[in-house]
Amino acid sequence: MKRLAALAALTAFALAGCVSVGPDYRRPQLDAPAGFEGGNLPAKAAPGLELAGWWKAFGDPVLDELMVEAARANLDVAQAQARIAQARADVTIARAAALPMLNASGQSATAYTDQRATADNADSSSMEPASPNTLYKAGFDVSWELDVFGGLRRQREASRASLDASVEDVRATVLTLLGDVAASYVELREYQQRLAIAKASAQSQQHNADVTRERYRVGLTSHLDVSQAQAQLASTQAAIPTYEAAARKAIHRLGVLLGRDPGALTQRLSPSRPLPAPEAAYAVGLPSELLDRRPDLRKVERQLAVASANIGVAAAAQYPSFDLTMGLGLQGNVLNSFLGLANWYWSLIPAVAAPVFDAGKSSAGVARKQAVYDEALAKYRASYLTALEEVANALVAISAEKQRKESLNLAIQANEEALGLARERYTKGLTSFLDVLSAEKSLFEAQESACSSSASLLKNLVTLYKSVGGGWDCPDLPYQRTAQR
Repeated sequence: MKRLAALAALTAFALAGCVSVGPDYRRPQLDAPAGFEGGNLPAKAAPGLELAGWWKAFGDPVLDELMVEAARANLDVAQAQARIAQARADVTIARAAALPMLNASGQSATAYTDQRATADNADSSSMEPASPNTLYKAGFDVSWELDVFGGLRRQREASRASLDASVEDVRATVLTLLGDVAASYVELREYQQRLAIAKASAQSQQHNADVTRERYRVGLTSHLDVSQAQAQLASTQAAIPTYEAAARKAIHRLGVLLGRDPGALTQRLSPSRPLPAPEAAYAVGLPSELLDRRPDLRKVERQLAVASANIGVAAAAQYPSFDLTMGLGLQGNVLNSFLGLANWYWSLIPAVAAPVFDAGKSSAGVARKQAVYDEALAKYRASYLTALEEVANALVAISAEKQRKESLNLAIQANEEALGLARERYTKGLTSFLDVLSAEKSLFEAQESACSSSASLLKNLVTLYKSVGGGWDCPDLPYQRTAQR
């Protein structure tokens, strides 16, 4: 009883003096600029952007449907969600390591004792055969590692932070998915529109070729005009298969993003639609809001917390460990009286293990974990700077593309007027057919450039919405939600 009391006192003292070695984690403070470089609007907070379905501003119901279907069935999201289940299991394992482990056991062991006489002159008839001796045993064993220096608590801390990082990984995957679907959809409509422009130009050029051929037949022009008209027609027709292939590739990409085979959406998306026409207004918020809004930054911050907790895990290995094992059960030779009071037994075994000399192994382990933390901190800071750069680049690109689009629209109007005049003068014999070809080529190129500019503007908007962390928590998206931390 004295031993039991002393052990209980030792255990209470150890538990009362529990500490968690290693640093206590706090999220680092990063310097944030007052506004985004390249933004034309005054810096203004924009809470709730992660809830806003920015793609709805594009005014395209087909795109809205694709976004919802992608969030439901995308396989990258499914993989990220499976990693959450793994991280939750790790949290349970880490929590269980700090609790007593109870095991039940039972056995029946039989030993044979040779009781035959061994004297040289013994009568063989007096020898007794070997008799069995059976021992029955059943009971419970409880083992418990006392977390005196907080190594197990730090391990639980690391596992919870790792679970948080897995949750943010799902959100980051959804954010990337939304951008990929929108960009692929814009690309599809861009090439469909460029295909329509090419076909319309080819039809106009076919008419020119027919006219010049007829004029050549009646002797009003030379064969040079016919050859030039035919060459320009063939050049334009050569672009048509390229645009058709690009549109099909975009459809295939959308099919895979929606978790389906590449050709699953061909019939649905093949009918041509115009490029979306989004609303002009958009919000970006403050640079400091990116740290709480962008899932990729939140994920890196949680990985930093994991690295901090692992320093404590490594530091705790430098201190003694305390284990307590208790046994309680029954053992006896007679099965009928096995449950008798006399057959009960108990045991209580304390154990202490302390590192004495490990050639610097444990110290090196702490140093390594500290270096891992330093690397994660540098990654966190670099990721934030990259996020600021992405927003600034998107804003600059949007501003520049708007100006380019305005100029291209003016170029289309001027080229249409020039083509009309060139045709009129050619019909009257006042100019060569080369002027008509040049005007028609310039118009075709301006129309293609304007289409490309419209698509680039839309893609830049998508990039901006991604870079500010918008839309990943939109209630309309049917992916598995996880608790906010």
